[in-house]
Amino acid sequence: MRISLPWDVDVDGLQSQVYPFAVGRRRLSEADGCCSGSILEIPNEMLQEILMKLPTKDVARSCCVSRQWRSVVRDPSFRKLHAASHAALSAEAEFLLLSGVLCELSQSMKTGIFTLSSDKPMCSIAKPHSDGLLNICNGLLCFVLEDRKGQAPAMVCNPVTGETLALPTAPPLSNKNHVYFFVFGFSPPTNEYKLFRFSFPPYSYSSEERVDVDVYTLGDARGWRKDSFLSPSRPPNRRNSISKPVMIDGKLHVVTKGWNAPMGEEAAGVLVVDVPAETCRVYPLPNDLVTYRYDNPLAFELKGRLCLAAHMLSGGRPKAIRFWVMSMENKESDSEKEPHWDLRYNFFVEVEHPFNTRRPWRRVPWSAWFQYETLCYTRSDTLHRYDTRSSIPDHGRLLQWNKQLQTTTISYKWRWMIYRGYRPTLLSPRVFELPPSQDETMMDICS
Repeated sequence: MRISLPWDVDVDGLQSQVYPFAVGRRRLSEADGCCSGSILEIPNEMLQEILMKLPTKDVARSCCVSRQWRSVVRDPSFRKLHAASHAALSAEAEFLLLSGVLCELSQSMKTGIFTLSSDKPMCSIAKPHSDGLLNICNGLLCFVLEDRKGQAPAMVCNPVTGETLALPTAPPLSNKNHVYFFVFGFSPPTNEYKLFRFSFPPYSYSSEERVDVDVYTLGDARGWRKDSFLSPSRPPNRRNSISKPVMIDGKLHVVTKGWNAPMGEEAAGVLVVDVPAETCRVYPLPNDLVTYRYDNPLAFELKGRLCLAAHMLSGGRPKAIRFWVMSMENKESDSEKEPHWDLRYNFFVEVEHPFNTRRPWRRVPWSAWFQYETLCYTRSDTLHRYDTRSSIPDHGRLLQWNKQLQTTTISYKWRWMIYRGYRPTLLSPRVFELPPSQDETMMDICS
């Protein structure tokens, strides 16, 4: 996989392609009270304390100030500390738009990664057609090559630094007939990144089935660890992912389907993966959420909570879209918590038929997200926006969107998806690289 990064800072030339308003070096003259051609230096310890309080993008821009600043920012120990700082982790989450087109006479795909605030790609990737983005944890992107054996090699990259790291191959599946699903998570208490692989039967007529879980902590020489749990519904698989995983406060949330449902049937629950504890549990969907074949709910974060967006169909066409927010409440009988779903917003929509009549699994792409107190919903070439500060939510009343904007129509040759939860980081994936001897040992164990 080759990555070209316009975000890269030209360290030797002290220039930045991505930050046009980066601060340049200032040569202080003798009139300023300093020697001509010199730069006033700040002790490294004090400079680190200052930079630790700045957002990631501002710290990256500071590489252009002087060689001293560049040296501090490039220090792996500082980059790791800043990635775990409050300034980095509490930053407003951004959204990435991935647009890809198949290359002619080739099995590769050219993918551009954009932020929604810019029409220029943050980076472009030439990768195998079956190599897809799992999800995003903070500023790290995890790609996995889909294969039938479920031992797909994964790669983690940081678009800000342009660094990548190939992760150890997963162990063989316990059952060759199982399907599988990878997901990438982060543990805030320990600052650890973990890759999970779920493997399970493709269908079953039982009310519960056992799901095998393999976990790898980045940088852990112990390698992959095995576990399992009983689940009342089936996680998605790589070929039929309903909704991308959502990372909230150390927990991954994934929409699931029923065991006896065909690949295109409706959703059945929400799988919650506690990344620090490495435990899994499936919760039911809202009672008043009606699911439909080939038009399943979409999950995203709304003010630190899980939000589900789902269409309400009438005559086969969406007439409304509803948004539920999940909160955890203690049971009356014991200390366990169970989810409570609150119908927060209900909007009127009027769009064309959502399905391709000949190929119903090819849905009209749609997405929803929350940013800067604004709820956004896009379908086909229209972007809808609603300012949540404009009024108090009325659970039953149909609301009207504040704005509707026409966007550029995307060709059917392009495949695109909006990914949420991106927070730029200076963390280098290579800090998790294993020594060659330990890496070879893990490969022997997994083979």
